[in-house]
Amino acid sequence: MEVRCSIPGCGRPTMRSTGKGLADFHCKYHVQFKSRHGSHWHPTYRAADLKPYVTAASDFLRLQRGSPAIRSAIRDLNYMLAFAGQVDPAMNLGRQSAAYRSRVAFARLREAEVNGERLLAIYLGVSALIEDDWGSHRDEEFRMVQAAKAAHRLASGTHRRWDTFRANGTPYQTSLHVYPKSTGLVLRKVGQALKKACEAVTSEAVPRIIEAKTARFGPHCSHLPGWQQAWTARGTRAFQ
Repeated sequence: MEVRCSIPGCGRPTMRSTGKGLADFHCKYHVQFKSRHGSHWHPTYRAADLKPYVTAASDFLRLQRGSPAIRSAIRDLNYMLAFAGQVDPAMNLGRQSAAYRSRVAFARLREAEVNGERLLAIYLGVSALIEDDWGSHRDEEFRMVQAAKAAHRLASGTHRRWDTFRANGTPYQTSLHVYPKSTGLVLRKVGQALKKACEAVTSEAVPRIIEAKTARFGPHCSHLPGWQQAWTARGTRAFQ
């Protein structure tokens, strides 16, 4: 018997029912969607959605810099960055393990001059956004993946430029841009490392960050009248 994907509005057969995987309740598309985003149904937050929360988190950290918990978290993150080793070009990472690629991700952040305070602000900003968004997927894996993807945006690829010459001797510039895949186990490894360093600060900081963000930028759109979850309309159309 063919079993359909449990995501509202999908209708695709599950991977197990097609004989092409072990997922009992989800189709191949939504299994791969979770690998990329950390949730079967919630997409990655846009940078524009995250920016007000990271700004509020940065302001909070500046005001609370003397807190022992915050100093400890920043020290742990700076330690991870300092001892991440050498940067390996993105084109060499294809066959490496997730642990190796996560280490290189922190090394690339260090080379981009991203410090521990910035990473802590990102993790707290992501945590505050997930908590403030009434339609978010409040799952620990989703939180870790979203924090990892937000950090990954700061320094994600390898970029090379060099001069070469055409057959007639005219010079021109060639460029190469390679980006490692922002998906799979490596995001969980990066997110887990961020969580380990930042979790002692999160419970106290998140409510204050949400309060500061609301005062400065206004409430989240999910708090406004008439708001509906993104998948509600899809589910309604599926049953019409």
